[in-house]
Amino acid sequence: LERAKQKSAELIAERNKVVVLTPWSDDKRAAPNAVFRSALFPALNNQTRKFIKEQKVYSVGGLDVTFTGEQFDQSDLDVYLEILNFAKAVPLGQPVRFSAYAMLKALGRCTGKSDHKWLHSVLIRLRGGTVELCHDKGRYFGGLIDGGIRDDITKHYDVTINPSYAVMFGFGLWSAIDLDQRRALERNSTAKALHAYYSTHTAPGLHRYETLAGVVGLDNKNRRELKASLIRAHEELKR
Repeated sequence: LERAKQKSAELIAERNKVVVLTPWSDDKRAAPNAVFRSALFPALNNQTRKFIKEQKVYSVGGLDVTFTGEQFDQSDLDVYLEILNFAKAVPLGQPVRFSAYAMLKALGRCTGKSDHKWLHSVLIRLRGGTVELCHDKGRYFGGLIDGGIRDDITKHYDVTINPSYAVMFGFGLWSAIDLDQRRALERNSTAKALHAYYSTHTAPGLHRYETLAGVVGLDNKNRRELKASLIRAHEELKR
């Protein structure tokens, strides 16, 4: 009986343990490699978003990524990276507080009514999508954000992230990307997706076009057009 009580106490302590993300510098943005090394946030390039169910998305590096919901894109990733950056200052599971104005300014967007509406729709989409991220050390399934509260008067948000998500931020499982470089790519979704992917490598080697197309979520069946799109994106990265 005493051993059972002790085990129960250990489990409760584990559940109540404060989980804080490893901090990164303010000129970086960070996320698990499962985000950057997969087509979870594809370069849709003005394509219509699809609603998909339990669909494996392309990934590399021993990752297994499944998604259910309305497709994300690179603009959603911009918002998500800012949320994670706010979240590094608070224990996971506690509210991540920010104003819509501060978020939009951080994204380099205007702050009018349509922009506030856009931001809220992104947060709804991030909450609605269910991901299953698996690597050799663990598996996370759930939302990228748990949900939140918006004050309709002040336009402030309280957003929460599941503490279990921290398993994806284990040693060697996450990467930081250069924020100024990503911002310089503006709305070039393909180049931004490639930049995020290459940022997970110390020294990127040669890649097949098919691999790069898969990682950034390009599904153009015309091989010539596909290669041309990737070449243009690389020229933008070089700039």
